[in-house]
Amino acid sequence: MAFSLSSLFSTDSKSVLGVDIGTSSVKVVQLRRDKGRVVLETYGAIALGPYAGVEIGRATSLSAEKIGEALKDVIREANVTTTDSAIAIPYSSSLVSIIRLPLAVEKQLAQVVPIEARKYIPVPINEVLLDWFVVNDGKKSADGKMDVLLVAIHNDTITKFRNIGSEATLVPGFFEIEVFSAVRASLDHGLAPVAVVDMGAATTKFYVVERGLIRESHIINHGGQDLTLNAGRALGLTVVQAEERKRKYGLSGEGPATAPGASLPAGQAGADLKKSFELSLAPMVSELTRTISSWETRTNQTLSSLVLTGGGATLRGLKEFMQGKVQTEIRLSDPFGKTQAPAFLEAILKDAGPEFSVAVGLALRRLQELS
Repeated sequence: MAFSLSSLFSTDSKSVLGVDIGTSSVKVVQLRRDKGRVVLETYGAIALGPYAGVEIGRATSLSAEKIGEALKDVIREANVTTTDSAIAIPYSSSLVSIIRLPLAVEKQLAQVVPIEARKYIPVPINEVLLDWFVVNDGKKSADGKMDVLLVAIHNDTITKFRNIGSEATLVPGFFEIEVFSAVRASLDHGLAPVAVVDMGAATTKFYVVERGLIRESHIINHGGQDLTLNAGRALGLTVVQAEERKRKYGLSGEGPATAPGASLPAGQAGADLKKSFELSLAPMVSELTRTISSWETRTNQTLSSLVLTGGGATLRGLKEFMQGKVQTEIRLSDPFGKTQAPAFLEAILKDAGPEFSVAVGLALRRLQELS
C-alpha cells in the first residue's frame, strides 16, 4: 500500500522520512515543513511475509539484507524523494527503566548514570548505547532524590538497523525506540496519565505516559496474527482467507460463507467470524484490564484515556468492542491529524492512522531537529 502526494505540493523545503520496521510490515512516512505547517508528502507500507516465504500478516524474523530489500521496495512504491531519515528500534531490543538518584549528583550524571546502569543492564556497559534524562514533573522530591529515565540499546541492534538503512541508501539522523515515536504522534501534551496500547502482529505493548514520559511498560504476548490463525482453524479457512476477512470485515459481524462452497444462513458466517475474533481478543483484553487496574491501585491515580495504536488497532469495530470491556475512555491514534493533507484523504488517513503512528512520530522529531 502506498500513496504519494508529492505532486500536489511544491518541494522547496527539506523533506524527512520516518521508518518503522515491525515484525509483519515496514511503514514509511515522508513529511516536510511549509510555512509552519507539517505537510504529508507520501506514505506507504509493505508486508514482510512474502520476503520470509509466509503469509501476509504473519510475524517474521528476517535478516538485515531482506528487510533492506523490503524497505527499498516500499520507498520505490511510495515515491519517496529524500534520504534524510529516522529509524525506529523495536521496544523488545531495548531496555527502558526509571532509576532514582540523589538530587546532589544532577551535574555529574554523565559519570554517575553509567555506573548505576550496571545494576539494571545484564550486559557490559561498553556493549550498549546509553541515554538518559531527568524526569522533571515540577514537584520537589521529599526524599532528596530525582527520577532518571534510563534507555539502553545494544550496539549490535544499532549496527543491524544502520545496515538496513544503508541497504536502502538512507542517511539516518537518529535511531529511536518505537514507544517514544508512537507517543509523540499519538498524544498531546496533557498532564493526566494516559495509556498507549500498541497492537502489533506478535505482541501488544502497553505504556503509561504521564507528562510526556513513559512511567510504566508491559508486553502482552497476543497480537494481530493470533486472530488470523485462530479464525482459520475455527472456520476452516486458509491463513490467506482468514487474513483477508479480518482486514475487510473485522468485528463488524459481516462476511461471506466461512469456507468456499459453504452454505450458511444470512449473517451466520459474519457472526461466526466476529465470535472467533472476540474469543482471540479476550486474553489480551483480560490482561490489559488487569494491568490497568494494578497500575491505578498501586499509584492511586486514574488513567484519563487509553489510546490504541499499531496495525492491529485498525481492526473494524475494535474500539467499540474494547470500550464494552474497559471503563477507561478509548480512542484511536490519529497521527495524520498532526499533518496537512488534502481534504479528500481525511477519512482514509484517519482509518490508516494507527498503523503509521511510529513512522509519523519519527518524522515529526526529525523535522523539529532541522527547524
